[in-house]
Formats: sequence, C-alpha cells, structure tokens
Amino acid sequence: MNEYLAFERRFSGFGPAVRPEERTQEILDIVDGFMHRWGYSAGNLIGAELTAGHLGGSPEGAPDLIFRMAALDYFEIVIRSRNGTVSYGGWLTGTLPVSVSSEQVNGRPVLLTTCREGGRIRHEFDPLAGYRPVADAVNLPLHAVRRLSDPA
Repeated sequence: MNEYLAFERRFSGFGPAVRPEERTQEILDIVDGFMHRWGYSAGNLIGAELTAGHLGGSPEGAPDLIFRMAALDYFEIVIRSRNGTVSYGGWLTGTLPVSVSSEQVNGRPVLLTTCREGGRIRHEFDPLAGYRPVADAVNLPLHAVRRLSDPA
C-alpha cells in the first residue's frame, strides 16, 4: 500500500511552519549545495513546499525532508542516517502526488511521482547518489534523462 505525501508548508516561511529541526545549519548547508549544483534560483527555494517523513532512517529521530521546488518538476531530499547524520538524499522528477511505496531498495522505500504525460515515475535509493529516477523508465522526461547523465 502506498502512503501519499502532503506538501502543505512553505520552506521560506521559516516561522512556525518550519520546525527548528528542519532549519539547522546542517540542513541549510545541504540546501545551499543542491541550489548551486542544479542551478536553482532563489525564487525556486522561496516558493518551495516542504514535507517531512521517515524514509528509512530512525523513526524516533528527526524526519527526512522533501522539498518540492517551485515552478519546476523536481523534488530535492535531505535524509538522515540511522544515527541522525544529515546528508543530501537525492532528487525526484515529476509532479504530485508523490507516494511512498511499501517496497524497499537499499533499505529505503521506493518513491513514486506522477508523470505529466501519464503514469508514475519510480525513484529508488542509491547509497552513493541518493534517490534518483529509474533510468530505464519509459516515461522519464528528457530534462531528467539529462540530469541523470550529469557526473556532478
């Protein structure tokens, strides 16, 4: 059974909508890293929506974060290891809804997004690169195929 994620908070609110454990310096450093790596604008972050959940880390610890980047079909992930260490968790492409599958790959659940042309896009966790769309998906948008080939 899939669990659907709700993106109901704006990260730029930085007030009560974003909890203290979601805006630590470690997290801001990771956000800064993916902003520069993928060439996002400040507007993409200002309008980003946020959801939190546990994607395989410690369920009693602080949650993992998924940013739905404004005006783009991308989501960026900040994950926590079992010991609570924060790191870049990869990216998703597609639109809402985003769902968490009961299926696991490399100790983390498979995530599914919706393709604008129809169908779902499957994303699996790679221990070295984080979440990424499955490269052989027939409905993968060209911009995502290009991003997958980026060695950075």
